[in-house]
Amino acid sequence: MLDLPSAVVSGADEIVVCNEPWSKLTGAQPASELASSLRGFSSIEPLIGSLRAGSPTVGAITAVRTPDVATVAESLPVEYTIRWRRLYMSPDDRALALVVLQDHSEVEHLASVISSQRVRINQLMVRQTLIEETERRRLGRALHDVVSQNLARIRMDVKRLVAAGVDADRVLATIDRVLDDTRTLAFELSPPVLEDLGVIPALRWLAEHLNKQYRSKMIVEDDGREPELSSETRTIVFRAIRELAINAAKHAEGSDVVISCACGDRSVRFVVSDSGPGFDVAAAFGDGVGVQRFGLLSVEQQVRGIGGVFELVSSVGEGTRATITVALEPEEGGSHDESDDRRSG
Repeated sequence: MLDLPSAVVSGADEIVVCNEPWSKLTGAQPASELASSLRGFSSIEPLIGSLRAGSPTVGAITAVRTPDVATVAESLPVEYTIRWRRLYMSPDDRALALVVLQDHSEVEHLASVISSQRVRINQLMVRQTLIEETERRRLGRALHDVVSQNLARIRMDVKRLVAAGVDADRVLATIDRVLDDTRTLAFELSPPVLEDLGVIPALRWLAEHLNKQYRSKMIVEDDGREPELSSETRTIVFRAIRELAINAAKHAEGSDVVISCACGDRSVRFVVSDSGPGFDVAAAFGDGVGVQRFGLLSVEQQVRGIGGVFELVSSVGEGTRATITVALEPEEGGSHDESDDRRSG
C-alpha cells in the first residue's frame, strides 16, 4: 500500500480497504462510509459528487482538516490535498476508486529539503572547482618553475655546443617547441594574469589564446572598469566564460564570438554571444545527452553556487547568448584595487 493515507472506495460510500495511515488519521476501518471517515475535512462535496457521478477518472481538491479535541498540536487545522483516481471494475462489477490524503506541511517540508540539497550540491561543486583550481596552480607553477627552467638550461648548453661547432639546430628547434608547449599548458592550467591583473586582462588573454586554436574570432568588450570580485568569484566566472567561449568556438565555427563585461553599482554582467547556428535550449537541458549539455549544466550550477544568475538564450538559426550576473564583492585587503590603480595610472 501507499505510505500516504489511502483507501479504496466502492462508489462514493463504502471503504473497501484502507491502509494504517488512513485508519490512524481518520479513525475509519473497512466497511466505513467515506463521508463519515472524512467528517473532519471541510469542502469534500466535490470529491463525493465526482465519485457518485463516476467521472472524471482523476481529480484533486484542497480541504482543511479540523480534528476533534485531542492534543493542542493535533487540534490545529491542517490543509490537505485529497486526490482520487478511478480503478478498474471489481470482480462483482462495482466501480472502485483510490483516494489519497496528502498533508501540505509534508509537501512543503519535502520541497524545503530538496531546495537545501540543491544549494548544498551547488556549494560542493564550487568547492570542487576551487580545489581543482588550486591543483591547476600547483601544476602550472611546477611546469613553469621546474620543466621550463630545466629546458631553458638544456637549451643554453646546446647553444654552447653550437658555438663550439656542433650542428644542433634540430635539437634547438625541438627544445623551442617543447618550451612553447610547456608555457601554453602552464597558462591553460591556471593563467597567472587572472590573479595578478584581474578578470578583464584574463579574458583578453583567453580571447587571444582561443583565436589561435579556433576559426572563430574572439572579441572582448568592456566598459573600462575592472569588476571588484573575490578570488573565488573571479575563478568561477573565468572558468564559466572559458567553457562558454570554447563551446561557441566549436559550435559556431567561423562566426564572431563576443565576450562583454558591464559593471553596475552592485553587480557585474558578463555576456558570451555568437552569431552561429544556435540550438534548442529546452532539448539541451531536457532528455538529451552530450558534452554540451553537461557543460552548460555545470556552468549554471557553479554560477548559482556563488550566488550568481545564469541565463541562456538560443534558438536554431538565431545564435546563442549566455549571460552571467554576479554581485560585486571587493576582495579583503584591497590588493586588487591597488592593481586597478596601477593600471589606471
